[in-house]
Amino acid sequence: MRAVLASDSQTFGKSLSAVLSPAQPLQSPEFLRGREAHLYGIEKALYQPGRHVLIHGLRGVGKSSLAQTAAFQVAEKHDPIIVGCDPASTFLTVVREIFEEAEQEDPRLISKISEASAGFSNFGISAQGKTAISHGTVDDPSSLNEAVRLLSFVANQVGHRLIVVIDEFDLITDKRQQSLFTNLVKQLSDKRVDVCLIFCGIGESPAAIMEAHGSADRYFHTVELGPLEWEARQEIVSDAANRLGIKVDRDTIIRISKISDGFPHFIHFISEKLFWRIFEAQNDGVATPELFELAMEDAAASMDMRLKGPYERATQKYHGDTEPILWAVADGHEFVRRSRAVFDESYIRIMRDLGREPLDRDRFNQRINSLKQESHSSILYGSRQGWYEFTEKMIRGYVRLRAAQHGVDLARDHPVGPRFAK
Repeated sequence: MRAVLASDSQTFGKSLSAVLSPAQPLQSPEFLRGREAHLYGIEKALYQPGRHVLIHGLRGVGKSSLAQTAAFQVAEKHDPIIVGCDPASTFLTVVREIFEEAEQEDPRLISKISEASAGFSNFGISAQGKTAISHGTVDDPSSLNEAVRLLSFVANQVGHRLIVVIDEFDLITDKRQQSLFTNLVKQLSDKRVDVCLIFCGIGESPAAIMEAHGSADRYFHTVELGPLEWEARQEIVSDAANRLGIKVDRDTIIRISKISDGFPHFIHFISEKLFWRIFEAQNDGVATPELFELAMEDAAASMDMRLKGPYERATQKYHGDTEPILWAVADGHEFVRRSRAVFDESYIRIMRDLGREPLDRDRFNQRINSLKQESHSSILYGSRQGWYEFTEKMIRGYVRLRAAQHGVDLARDHPVGPRFAK
């Protein structure tokens, strides 16, 4: 692995992309840490014909990775079909997209439709095998039955169970559309159509599915995903580092695990930034506190669009007062800090360095408490009386970056090394 670290950036980048995937869902169980039980549960559930899957949870917990890994694992001769939803998606457009993906896999589908003199007018497919833009609407009572016929036709032609992942299902909010999908699942199961649908969506998705039909739950294996457990978080970092020949100390691995809040995307993302810094340092592949700090700056800067909005909303009302308070909360390596320590050890020093008069303790308490409110993005929350931490750990890195941009030196973000950055 030393050769990878000594290679050019293109070779290292390709090697890095083979072990970390911050921008794409995973599709192999080899890298799907902490989800083994969920994956096995889906596999067992799908031995039962007529069973479908609903995966739900917070954004960023790895729903798409679990769905796609499960789909590739249970798919037989052909790769699974993967389609995504957006706010403009409807039942008809999603079913048509499933067909179009299947057609790319097997271009003969159109000719087979023609040979069978079959037509699916709601989806723009004529009996002659021609395709056109669909003018059908969800009000057409034949839409559901036609969708069942179309998917049955495709499954019969491919000759095995058709596995379909429908991602971002929560973006379809119209209850009529949701109802059509629920009834599609019921019809596919009741009519023994060899198609398995795997839905992905955020927390509200199960209610949307279940409310549309009283017996919908019998057709689903439901998986609720939460943040990764500690062991899985650390495995992602350490396994990727080992594969690249990089030496990461335990403190740094724990640091990344904490900052990520258990969201796989953040673990992959921060590790990517750190490993690049190590590669560029050419220091025999050793993670150092200084490289970790630089990597966190890289991560915060790269995520500016996601993190800037909450920061600006949190500071816009009392901009001159609240920014230094946020910087003070982010001072040092502790994730949870007592308000007295924030005030005495960090806030007073920061205001002195800025050449400004600090708030008195009562006004400071009012301001820091306001940062827990929705009007200030709920950027902080109190884990217990008088203690504060950032609601989303990644935004803590962004706060530190903004402090640096204002020339404010904060204590090290890593528990190893000098107390204060100079």
